[in-house]
Amino acid sequence: MRWFTSQSHKKQAIGFAILIALDILTVNCIKRQVTHEAVNSTPTRSV
Repeated sequence: MRWFTSQSHKKQAIGFAILIALDILTVNCIKRQVTHEAVNSTPTRSV
């Protein structure tokens, strides 16, 4: 029984790590898009 619970905890930890990694990737993608848009739209705004 103890072995089973430790296995499920490992699976939870792995799933949690994957979620965190996906979250970080998503945030990085959004940041990149925002900065890209800001860089692209700045010259048109100043003109």
